[in-house]
Amino acid sequence: MAEERIYTIVVQRERVEVSREVYYAYHKAREAERYQNRVIRQIEMSLERFQEEGVSAEYRVVRAAPGIEEEMIRAEDNRRLYHALDELNVEERLLIDALFFSGITEGELAAHLGVTQQAVSKRKKRLLRKLREKIE
Repeated sequence: MAEERIYTIVVQRERVEVSREVYYAYHKAREAERYQNRVIRQIEMSLERFQEEGVSAEYRVVRAAPGIEEEMIRAEDNRRLYHALDELNVEERLLIDALFFSGITEGELAAHLGVTQQAVSKRKKRLLRKLREKIE
């Protein structure tokens, strides 16, 4: 007959018996925290860390900064997007604004307009296709 496993965690330097669910939730949260700390450590830009690694701070900052080419491409993409948005009619602009900038869901917008969510979704897809064609 299989023995029932006892699950424990350490709380204030003492082992405490917990349920299986609590044990797994605790360790899942602990692993997530370790992962986040590892990610933060990888992207952390501190002078002490640079000195520890023997890398000049100027090199790391220049390497992390976006290049002028990337900035120019992003600016051109934004210009084309705004130009395409300007060519939309008022109803199309309101739909884009509601869904992408005001945080309104398709369902909420559909209820407000008195149409189905599917109709709003189709309009959105059609508008995005239209914008994509104008941008390219």
